[in-house]
Amino acid sequence: MNKKEKIEYGRYVIEEITSKFLKKDSPYFFLSGYEYLREVITLYGKQSNLLESTLLLLENNHAEEAYLLLRSILNNKMLIEYLCNDDEDRSRYKEYMIQPEKSRISFLKDIKRAVDEGWMDKKGLENLDEKIEEYEQALIDKGFKKTQRKRNKTITYADTRTLSIRKMALTDELSFGTYMTFYRDGSKYEHSDFSALNIYRQPVHSDVPNTQAFVLDLSRTDTELEGKVLNTAITMYSLTFTFIFRHMLNNHKHLFQQEELPALVALAQHFADNDKYFMNSSTPEKMSISEGAQQ
Repeated sequence: MNKKEKIEYGRYVIEEITSKFLKKDSPYFFLSGYEYLREVITLYGKQSNLLESTLLLLENNHAEEAYLLLRSILNNKMLIEYLCNDDEDRSRYKEYMIQPEKSRISFLKDIKRAVDEGWMDKKGLENLDEKIEEYEQALIDKGFKKTQRKRNKTITYADTRTLSIRKMALTDELSFGTYMTFYRDGSKYEHSDFSALNIYRQPVHSDVPNTQAFVLDLSRTDTELEGKVLNTAITMYSLTFTFIFRHMLNNHKHLFQQEELPALVALAQHFADNDKYFMNSSTPEKMSISEGAQQ
């Protein structure tokens, strides 16, 4: 497949998955005990939008900018795997759902620092310390706490650490490999490392380095990076489908209508057959879906 064909294939994959698996425009009903699947399905729906946006950027030769969205696709993939591999206490689901409250505490602490530094007016923020303590106590009451032994006394305080990509990556070998291979490498594009900006500087003369004289050409892109982002984005999207589908077959097969399964299995097999055009081969994983559906 060339670039154009891969982009067209990527859009075909999105349409097939959103219509047949995500059931676009159809209502969802989640009973107690299946809340984590609600989050998984929503995250994957977001991943569909991320891939669609990535393809649009690549179509316009913006591979460096597309890498930012690829990082989000990888982030969602790891979040989905993190939630699906939860324990009996649903600690991962609880950790995921408490993130907004932890982020709120972090935000308030940033405001407190700005007030202490004199960067913000204290007016209306006099009770900031009390508000932070109130939110931290709420975390403790919900079980998000840590203890420390100090002077023969046990001190309990709120665990305000937010869920990080690095933390999720260290939960299993595949996630760690994804993190090391693609996610960390994309940091220079997200944070505009000077080495990632060199592509935009077209040399004026072959004898003069583009650090001294250049023409700014924002239409240029790294073609090798472009291929890497395109292959990885489509592969990760189809791999995530494979993972969720297999997880549901193994744990919640009753959620599928029997007449739905042949089309979904065929879709998974179709992805497996096209793996050779992309950078990763996941055929063993996808072939196992057919086996699970037939049981």
